[in-house]
Amino acid sequence: MRIFGVMFVIVVCVVSEAWSEPLNLERSIELAISNNHSLRAASKKVILSKEGILEVKTGFYPTLKLESSYTRLNEATTVDFQGLSMAMSDDEIYEAKGVIQQPLFTGGKISSNYELAKDNYESTQYEYKKVKNELILEVKSAYLGILKALKFQQIAQETVKQVESHLKVVTNFYDAGMVAKVDVLKTEVQLANVQQNLVQAENRVNLAKVSFNQVLAQDQNTPVEVIDILELRPQIINLNECLKEAQEMRPELKQLKANIEILKQKVKIARSDYYPSVNLIGNYDYQKGQKTPIDEWEKTWMAGICLNFNLWDWKARDSRVKQAEAEMAGVEEQLLLLKDRILLEVRQTCLSLEEAEKNIGVARKSIGQAEENLRITEEMYKEGMATTTDVLDAQTLLTQAKTNYYQALYDYNLAWARLQKAIGRN
Repeated sequence: MRIFGVMFVIVVCVVSEAWSEPLNLERSIELAISNNHSLRAASKKVILSKEGILEVKTGFYPTLKLESSYTRLNEATTVDFQGLSMAMSDDEIYEAKGVIQQPLFTGGKISSNYELAKDNYESTQYEYKKVKNELILEVKSAYLGILKALKFQQIAQETVKQVESHLKVVTNFYDAGMVAKVDVLKTEVQLANVQQNLVQAENRVNLAKVSFNQVLAQDQNTPVEVIDILELRPQIINLNECLKEAQEMRPELKQLKANIEILKQKVKIARSDYYPSVNLIGNYDYQKGQKTPIDEWEKTWMAGICLNFNLWDWKARDSRVKQAEAEMAGVEEQLLLLKDRILLEVRQTCLSLEEAEKNIGVARKSIGQAEENLRITEEMYKEGMATTTDVLDAQTLLTQAKTNYYQALYDYNLAWARLQKAIGRN
């Protein structure tokens, strides 16, 4: 039993270690793509629209129907002639019929429906890409959010240690009669404040991980460890190239263009009602009990061409055409509006990226200055040339400098992720 217990502990440790293996960004994106409900729903729309093409395509081919019926009359039909009664039909009538119909001309309605189905399939593909790009940005944002929260937690922990260390110095000085009680009280209050900040930082880490699990569509209590990528990776950005790429690659623009093509086909479908429809029809009839002799099966067939033309419908066709044209014009205006919004989005993300990169340099420099300021202030305090307030202020400045640095790193990486999405990259 003791050996079994040891083996069980080893197995649990191995499983636990494998489960807590850190995720990188690429693997996180893969998990989200596999699990996300919105993306799955978008993929089903793609399948649905693809099947729609196959359905509409059948309109080009002939249709074959089989019809059968059984009719029971209250009495057989008879004809009296010169005192003689002659049966014209039985009181039971059986009929089986095969009907074939082939469209010859529909004014372009079938071909327009086919093109519409293909355009709709294309539109749903772009919808899927749009949802996918938005999901990837969500994953990147949640992933970076965890890293930022961890960095802030680390800063909070370091600050607590700094204040605790200073409290020891102040307490020793107070015990030696070198400082007043107020110095101890100030430091204790500051320690309580930074401890509260640490608790808040720890909570933000937990919330960031919950949010990350939610984006990946997995249990929100799933343990999460991620690989640190919060660093400056300089990117060469050409605004004009980004603007051009966005206009060519954004799936939202491509989807609206596909929707315009759909509406063009709807206009053609509406206009097809101005033309007659011509169909080749034929049937083979197998009937018993309707014709004489009533007790035998009669076989007849028929073939012909049927033309249908609506001469007057109180301008309903005109209204359908105008509705389709107005709808298409409205989507064309939406396309222009969306293009302007996307170009603005690209400009804003490029500016945000440049701003964050500059802030990183400034914040990195300020960390060194704040560290040196704290070192000098602590030495001056030990020599009696600075106050406890000066030391606490110096510690606060260092904490703020580190916070600004990691915030700038987060902003830079997030801006790069947003720029990739803005120009239509995965």
